[in-house]
Amino acid sequence: MQLHPDAALAMREPELPGLAGVLHAPAIAMRAGLKGLRTSYLLYKPWTSCVAGLMPEDGTLGAWTAASYTTARYREVRDRPAWQNGVIFLDDVQTVLVPLSLMRRPKAARALADPSSREALLARMGLSGCTLKLLRFKPGRRLVLRADGPDGPRALLKLHAHPDAFARALAGARAGEAAGGAPLLSVSAEDGAIATQWIPGQTLDEDASLDNYVQAGRALAAAHKMAPPMDLPRLRPVEADAVAERLGWLAPELDEAARDVAARMPVLPGGPATALHGDFSADQIVCGPEGPRILDWDRACIGPAAHDIGTALAVLDLDRLRGVDGTDAAGDALIAGYRAAGGSASDADIATYRAHVLMSRATDGFRARRPGWDREIAAVLNQITAVLDGGYPSTPHLAAALDPRACATAFAANKATLTRLKPHRRAMIRYEGSVRAVLGKLRAKGHDDTAPRIQSGLRAAGLNGRDGIGVPRVVGVAEDIPVWFQEEVYGTPLGQLIATPHAASAMRKTGRALAALHCTAPQTNRHWSHDNELAVLSRAVLDGPEADLAWLASECMATLPPAVDVGLHRDFYFDQIIVGPETTWLVDLDLHAIGDAAIDLGNFIAHLTELDLRRGGDGHAYDDLVRDFLEGYAELRTLPDPHRIDTMRWVSLARHVAIAVRFADRRAAVPAIAALCRDRLNRAGQPTLREAV
Repeated sequence: MQLHPDAALAMREPELPGLAGVLHAPAIAMRAGLKGLRTSYLLYKPWTSCVAGLMPEDGTLGAWTAASYTTARYREVRDRPAWQNGVIFLDDVQTVLVPLSLMRRPKAARALADPSSREALLARMGLSGCTLKLLRFKPGRRLVLRADGPDGPRALLKLHAHPDAFARALAGARAGEAAGGAPLLSVSAEDGAIATQWIPGQTLDEDASLDNYVQAGRALAAAHKMAPPMDLPRLRPVEADAVAERLGWLAPELDEAARDVAARMPVLPGGPATALHGDFSADQIVCGPEGPRILDWDRACIGPAAHDIGTALAVLDLDRLRGVDGTDAAGDALIAGYRAAGGSASDADIATYRAHVLMSRATDGFRARRPGWDREIAAVLNQITAVLDGGYPSTPHLAAALDPRACATAFAANKATLTRLKPHRRAMIRYEGSVRAVLGKLRAKGHDDTAPRIQSGLRAAGLNGRDGIGVPRVVGVAEDIPVWFQEEVYGTPLGQLIATPHAASAMRKTGRALAALHCTAPQTNRHWSHDNELAVLSRAVLDGPEADLAWLASECMATLPPAVDVGLHRDFYFDQIIVGPETTWLVDLDLHAIGDAAIDLGNFIAHLTELDLRRGGDGHAYDDLVRDFLEGYAELRTLPDPHRIDTMRWVSLARHVAIAVRFADRRAAVPAIAALCRDRLNRAGQPTLREAV
């Protein structure tokens, strides 16, 4: 049986008998009677020591350090006079547990454990009467605390262990304040302490609005335009060969791969020196009432601007490898905002720094004690290879489209907001003027003449809103970038009405709107057949455990007789309908084609089924709404045979097996989706919609 990577590592370290325990520091703390602690930091030096920070889950000040040493070093530590009372020694595994009150560094940390000393420290920092909450703890290096006053959070207090780290952090805090970050409140060189104003809001990784990423990119570009402070150090990148050696020790099976990747690393490009944040990423940006603000400038330095953007993209890469959704779009939005504000770092330079930062952070999973850290290292090495192979350029034209002047030929705008993005494919931007707004659609690979022509044609054919059903009016095309513009229509997206008392009425309106589209002369020669549907499904489940769904779907679809063609939406679900007070609007008709009406009907019902399964239901929670939707359709147009709709429902739902895998909040539903589709496709000829129609 293969050993757990932690156990295998411990077996290679006979000189550190306590390594296995410190790697699981909360458990070793429990052995000593210390409960409610989590690992906040891990520093492992092969053949020398392993040190873990332990902090309470509730953020109180009861932090501990767990450290294991070699025999000679442990004897020295064991005999320290100051540690004979209060420190817990586990002699059998050469490990010590040290409370905050007895830690040697930072010196000011010891004051936190005593109320009078703590109040004296707070007084020196101008924070008298505040209570403290521990946010981060790196033993021997730094503590980060929040100081709360009577009215709430007041300051961020950082205690540094080493004079050089304090001096660098102070220079960074001043640079950050000049760049619009947190104002500097107070400093105590004696304590290695720096207090900055608490900035309310959510960090960007918690509030992942695409436009906030755009604004963060703009803020970074503005910071890079500052004159670099003379007291900031030069950027010192981590050596890839040294990282590869560490990776090879942690995961010997990856030693060759790590060295190969290190050998491929290009020389870091130069360029004009600017003031860098040094550790720029989404969790260093707070989105508040005043917009995104860049915080935590402790690693500020001087170097090429591409380093900060490359760092942010590398961190997003790591997030994606850990299952976070939307990281590619977030990265593109960040770059677009940066370039729209005048940032000029090239894709090639950004990619080089991105790869180097990924290499330097390949051990993050190990240090953060994430399960499967060895697999994470392998995934990071693969991601570095993909970046070096040039597979991650930014979305073309996006930065230009974020300039309000982009729609000058169609509309006088003063603000551009990114609302939707599929990297390297398309984006939607809302352009706001003094009176109204328009929506711009960007097609990354070039001008889209088809979509605006189709939309205008559908309006001319009767879907102009006058009879309560319409598509938005096209208002123009940009001259120099591939963007076209349509009126913003007003109402509520159907998806937001599903759980409201208005759901039934909205569903009937939606059914009527789809029937109206199907009754309108198609504005395209593009045909979408059952074979096309099956091909999409086959590609989605190819080589996966659900590959049989494609065969089952093929068998069911073969039983359907030919249908009368209509003009399809082809991506019809609840986010493509906006229910206004007088008009129901059909949006996003880019895929408009000619085909079987049951394709749209089945797709819409499948999305409702998937939504219920995603939320833990059995797929039938919205059956009444399905009935309302079909009744609304039947008011304007005869429904296809229920068996036909039912078949296309399960064919469409089967595609969600592949879609759900890409989203963290949907992955748990994959087995239920597959099982339900398999059951229904196996029961062809027994429709579940017959009662509804």
